[in-house]
Amino acid sequence: MTQDELDLLRIGVKVEAIKVLVRGLDTGLANSSPTAAQACRDQFLALRQDHSKIAIQGIAPEYSDLVAGEYQEALDDLLTYIEAGFH
Repeated sequence: MTQDELDLLRIGVKVEAIKVLVRGLDTGLANSSPTAAQACRDQFLALRQDHSKIAIQGIAPEYSDLVAGEYQEALDDLLTYIEAGFH
């Protein structure tokens, strides 16, 4: 394994650890009451809507669109992962 491959693996593992931690924290709060779960869902909907309009300044529009699309997909994937833990 090259150093670049090892670095990429380490980043991926760190991201997964952060996802698990964030999900545990959010689901713990959301599952504390029915109203808390709905409040989290509402906030997640607002996040999805607010971040659907993101544009990256200072780079070519096609790259901005690519980065923004990847970001939006990653955000939606994370929020969906967290919501799957709500009761």
